[in-house]
Amino acid sequence: MNKSKRHSQQRGFTLIELLLVVLLLSIIVGAVFSQIERAQVRYRVEDQKVDLTQQEREFIDQFTRDLHQAGYPSASMLGPGATANQIAAGVLSVSGNDLVMEGDVDGDGVVDRVEYSYFDGSGWAGPGPNPCPCIRRSSQPKGSAGPATNFTEVQNVVGTSFFAALNSTGGAAADLPSTKAVQITLTTQGTTQDNDVQKSVQVTMTGIARLVNN
Repeated sequence: MNKSKRHSQQRGFTLIELLLVVLLLSIIVGAVFSQIERAQVRYRVEDQKVDLTQQEREFIDQFTRDLHQAGYPSASMLGPGATANQIAAGVLSVSGNDLVMEGDVDGDGVVDRVEYSYFDGSGWAGPGPNPCPCIRRSSQPKGSAGPATNFTEVQNVVGTSFFAALNSTGGAAADLPSTKAVQITLTTQGTTQDNDVQKSVQVTMTGIARLVNN
C-alpha cells in the first residue's frame, strides 16, 4: 500500500512544462547569438576604421615629409655653378585637388618633382576592383621626360578638395609667395556600413606641413 502511494507521487514533467522550458531556452540562446552577431559586426566596423586610419596616417606622414623638403636644395645653397635640374623650386602649384613641388625628398642628392593629384577612377583597367576615387602621389627626377609612373595612393576618398595653402598666420594664402604651410584633409570610406548609425564607415584626418625652405 505504501509502495503504491510512493509511485503515484513520483510524477514527471507534463508536455506543457517541457514546451515552456524549450521556449525559454530558445529565447535565451537567441539573445546570446544576437549579441555575438552584433559583437562581430562591431569588430568588423572597428577593424575597418583602424585600417582606414592607418592608411590616412601613413599618407599624411609622407605628405608632411615631402613638404618639409620642398625647395631643398635652393640656388643659394648650391652657388652659381648649379644647373636648373639641381635646384629645387619648392611648391610650384596648389589647388584643392592637386599639389606640385620640387625637392630632394629622399635624401639621395637628386631633386624630384612630386605631385599629389586626385584620380576619380575613370578608365580604370585593373587588375581587381577599382579602388578609386584616390589621391595619388607620384615622383620622378626633375627634368625626366614622360609621365611619372612611381606612385602611392590613399584609396576610396570622399570629396574632391583636399589641399589648402596657408599663410604665416594660418589663414588662406593669397598666392604662392605668401604660402608658408599646406593643409591636407582626407576622408576615406570603407565598404562596411555601420548599422548603429545606418551610415558607411568613414574616417577623417587632417595634417599641416610647414614649408621650411620657402
